[in-house]
Amino acid sequence: MKAALILFTFVSFPSWGASGVKGSVISPKECSGTAMVWVSLDKDEYKERLLLMHTEVPVGGTFQFYLKPGNYQIRASDEKGCEFLKRIKVDKNVEQLQVKMEGK
Repeated sequence: MKAALILFTFVSFPSWGASGVKGSVISPKECSGTAMVWVSLDKDEYKERLLLMHTEVPVGGTFQFYLKPGNYQIRASDEKGCEFLKRIKVDKNVEQLQVKMEGK
Protein backbone atom coordinates (compact mmCIF):
# COMPACT_ATOMS: atom_id res chain seq x y z
CA MET A 1 0.00 0.00 0.00
CA LYS A 2 2.84 2.42 0.86
CA ALA A 3 4.50 1.75 -2.51
CA ALA A 4 1.27 2.61 -4.33
CA LEU A 5 0.94 5.84 -2.35
CA ILE A 6 4.53 6.86 -3.13
CA LEU A 7 4.04 6.08 -6.84
CA PHE A 8 0.76 8.05 -6.92
CA THR A 9 2.45 11.04 -5.25
CA PHE A 10 5.36 11.02 -7.71
CA VAL A 11 3.06 10.79 -10.77
CA SER A 12 0.62 13.39 -9.44
CA PHE A 13 3.25 16.05 -8.77
CA PRO A 14 5.56 16.13 -11.82
CA SER A 15 7.54 19.14 -10.59
CA TRP A 16 9.33 16.89 -8.09
CA GLY A 17 12.42 15.77 -9.95
CA ALA A 18 10.99 16.85 -13.29
CA SER A 19 12.98 18.10 -16.24
CA GLY A 20 11.91 20.25 -19.14
CA VAL A 21 11.90 23.83 -20.30
CA LYS A 22 10.23 26.98 -19.05
CA GLY A 23 10.48 30.53 -20.24
CA SER A 24 8.92 33.81 -21.16
CA VAL A 25 8.00 35.54 -24.42
CA ILE A 26 9.26 38.98 -25.42
CA SER A 27 8.50 40.68 -28.70
CA PRO A 28 9.15 43.92 -30.61
CA LYS A 29 6.19 46.22 -31.34
CA GLU A 30 5.89 45.07 -34.98
CA CYS A 31 4.96 41.55 -33.82
CA SER A 32 1.60 40.37 -32.43
CA GLY A 33 0.58 40.45 -28.80
CA THR A 34 0.56 36.64 -28.55
CA ALA A 35 2.81 33.86 -29.81
CA MET A 36 2.23 30.15 -30.34
CA VAL A 37 5.12 28.30 -28.67
CA TRP A 38 5.83 24.77 -29.95
CA VAL A 39 8.10 21.99 -28.70
CA SER A 40 9.09 19.18 -31.04
CA LEU A 41 11.76 16.55 -31.48
CA ASP A 42 15.03 17.98 -32.80
CA LYS A 43 14.97 16.69 -36.38
CA ASP A 44 15.98 18.60 -39.51
CA GLU A 45 13.62 16.66 -41.78
CA TYR A 46 10.15 18.20 -41.48
CA LYS A 47 8.37 14.83 -41.66
CA GLU A 48 10.48 13.43 -38.80
CA ARG A 49 10.02 16.46 -36.53
CA LEU A 50 7.22 15.27 -34.25
CA LEU A 51 5.20 18.03 -32.59
CA LEU A 52 4.89 17.17 -28.91
CA MET A 53 3.11 20.17 -27.34
CA HIS A 54 2.15 23.76 -28.02
CA THR A 55 0.58 26.64 -26.16
CA GLU A 56 -0.43 30.21 -26.89
CA VAL A 57 1.47 32.72 -24.73
CA PRO A 58 0.87 36.48 -24.51
CA VAL A 59 3.91 38.73 -24.78
CA GLY A 60 5.33 38.99 -21.27
CA GLY A 61 3.70 35.67 -20.34
CA THR A 62 5.39 32.44 -19.33
CA PHE A 63 5.18 28.78 -20.32
CA GLN A 64 6.53 25.45 -19.07
CA PHE A 65 6.82 22.05 -20.76
CA TYR A 66 7.74 18.91 -18.80
CA LEU A 67 10.03 16.76 -20.99
CA LYS A 68 12.18 13.68 -20.77
CA PRO A 69 15.91 14.30 -21.19
CA GLY A 70 16.81 14.63 -24.87
CA ASN A 71 17.16 17.05 -27.78
CA TYR A 72 14.26 19.31 -28.75
CA GLN A 73 13.36 22.35 -30.83
CA ILE A 74 11.48 25.26 -29.32
CA ARG A 75 9.72 27.30 -31.98
CA ALA A 76 7.37 30.25 -31.76
CA SER A 77 5.40 32.15 -34.36
CA ASP A 78 2.66 34.75 -34.49
CA GLU A 79 0.03 36.09 -36.89
CA LYS A 80 2.34 38.78 -38.28
CA GLY A 81 5.08 36.33 -39.31
CA CYS A 82 7.48 36.89 -36.43
CA GLU A 83 9.40 33.76 -35.44
CA PHE A 84 11.75 32.14 -32.95
CA LEU A 85 13.75 28.89 -33.12
CA LYS A 86 16.17 27.37 -30.66
CA ARG A 87 17.53 23.87 -30.33
CA ILE A 88 17.90 22.77 -26.72
CA LYS A 89 19.21 19.79 -24.82
CA VAL A 90 17.16 18.89 -21.77
CA ASP A 91 18.94 17.09 -18.95
CA LYS A 92 17.84 16.44 -15.37
CA ASN A 93 17.09 20.11 -14.71
CA VAL A 94 14.57 22.60 -16.05
CA GLU A 95 16.07 24.71 -18.87
CA GLN A 96 15.38 28.46 -18.60
CA LEU A 97 14.62 30.09 -21.95
CA GLN A 98 13.69 33.54 -23.19
CA VAL A 99 11.68 33.42 -26.42
CA LYS A 100 12.59 36.61 -28.25
CA MET A 101 10.36 37.00 -31.30
CA GLU A 102 12.07 38.31 -34.46
CA GLY A 103 10.31 40.10 -37.31
CA LYS A 104 10.88 39.01 -40.92
